[in-house]
Amino acid sequence: MIHYEESEVLRLFEDPVFLQGYEDYQQSHTELQGFRSFIDSIEFNKGYFRLAMGKQGPRHKQRRNLGADTIAIKEINSYLNKLTERTLEKITTEIQSRLVGREYLQNMILETLVDKALLYPQYIPVYLTVLSKLYPGPEIYPVFVRCIDTVFEKVLQAEIGATQSEYLQFCDKNKRLDKVIGHSLLLAECEKRGIVKDKIHPTLESLLTILGETTDNDEKYKGVQCVYTILHSLYPKQTLPPHYHHTIQTLIHHETSPKIKYKLMDIVERR
Repeated sequence: MIHYEESEVLRLFEDPVFLQGYEDYQQSHTELQGFRSFIDSIEFNKGYFRLAMGKQGPRHKQRRNLGADTIAIKEINSYLNKLTERTLEKITTEIQSRLVGREYLQNMILETLVDKALLYPQYIPVYLTVLSKLYPGPEIYPVFVRCIDTVFEKVLQAEIGATQSEYLQFCDKNKRLDKVIGHSLLLAECEKRGIVKDKIHPTLESLLTILGETTDNDEKYKGVQCVYTILHSLYPKQTLPPHYHHTIQTLIHHETSPKIKYKLMDIVERR
């Protein structure tokens, strides 16, 4: 068995001759493609971080040393929490410095960006700008879109506990609606930037369905505003497609809040 030092392995995976041979080998062995798809489908465990060995000494003085990966992840999360348009350049540079040699953290970083985009949709353009700076080039688009789909699937599949109090059920439903709104706005911005194409419509349909089930008027109005913004962007002057027109008319018919009803009418009447 041949053993390689880590530095030799890294050089090997940068060798174009090796990479071409590796690609040819993959193409000629279809069983490897299925295995690779299986490996890629395994969800990254965010709860796992590499830890250094604990220091020896008296029990009350022992401390667990955080590994370099853990420290880098904590610092990156801290920087993302402080991200604004004003701090964009500085924070992006700091994050880039902590990702050097840590390509294996890519999926975690992408999922973190998606999670934050759903929670803080007002910063979606900033998060996408960070994405383009950390991972320039369209090669990252399919990977990022898979992360979006994975996170959104969890949002839709999250069960509202029937054994909870009515108040807790109400809170869970509102949280779900907030994330669906964030997801819709994220996809709309991705469409504008050419990251995805024609993925906004299933999300909008999910949002409209949830709006029909939501009882809190403040939350519902936020959702209606989101639908208004996206449809106005997609169809600034054109008549709405029939399925959107029918769904929104149904919402108008059952709506009791004048404020929400008038906003829905604005969508239908293209105002």
